[in-house]
Amino acid sequence: MAVHIQHEDFDVGAQSRALQTPQVGAIALFVGTVRSLSDDDTVTAMTLEHYPGMTEQEISRIEAEARSRWPLIEVTVIHRVGRLVAGAQIVLVAVSSAHRQAAFDAAQYIM
Repeated sequence: MAVHIQHEDFDVGAQSRALQTPQVGAIALFVGTVRSLSDDDTVTAMTLEHYPGMTEQEISRIEAEARSRWPLIEVTVIHRVGRLVAGAQIVLVAVSSAHRQAAFDAAQYIM
């Protein structure tokens, strides 16, 4: 498992390719982005903060729970922090498994 809390943007294609191995039958990806509208208000940017160490620990706990429920091969979670403008990527959850349903279910659970 890889957990990254970072300011920098991420490359979804590169992250997906990193999970591809011969035993993988499915990769499920979720990418969250900053919406420009929220409850009829225009959003131009948002600032996300976190508690270093605690954030990674909680994501790791959720990932371990997902692994206990579904047969997963790899999991990558990237969560950005700092100032993010409308349209920017915020979070990536990428899950690989031998079977698609496990990948879908685990990605949704982790998110």
